[in-house]
Amino acid sequence: MTSRYVKPTFAILAALALSLAFAARTIAAPAAGLNWEVHGTGSGSASLIFGVFSSGPAMPQHVGNATYSLSLSMPGTVGTNGVGGACEFITGTGSVRAADGSTISFATVGTLCNEADSTSPLHYNGTYRITAGDGRFVGVAGGGSLTATFNSTHFMKIDGTITGI
Repeated sequence: MTSRYVKPTFAILAALALSLAFAARTIAAPAAGLNWEVHGTGSGSASLIFGVFSSGPAMPQHVGNATYSLSLSMPGTVGTNGVGGACEFITGTGSVRAADGSTISFATVGTLCNEADSTSPLHYNGTYRITAGDGRFVGVAGGGSLTATFNSTHFMKIDGTITGI
């Protein structure tokens, strides 16, 4: 003879097992990514003819105290920007290095323009893609926008999404 509580107990246990299975699948789902910003202020060289190298201290989210480096290669295609200056399509590479030496490396592509003439400050507007990480950043991925201004002081900002931290 079966107790009158057996069928309801089995129903409750089945519902509990189903909800635990759903919770396990939800926990195992990949992360959607974290918002990531890096603000850097540094120095280096900047020219529409020879490209750009910039480095200095940076304050990235989820990384702590760091330094950045950015190298934009010699350009290919040149066009005027309508205000007396020129713009060039340019590619480059860079990295963000944490205080412990762990590094996030990225590739970038965008336009490098001067404000008015060949002696005016340069501006870079592009996108980046994380290409590698080492140390505590092994397995990171992400991308977004990268903007920079090169004058007597260089200002760089990365804004995007990162996973794997």
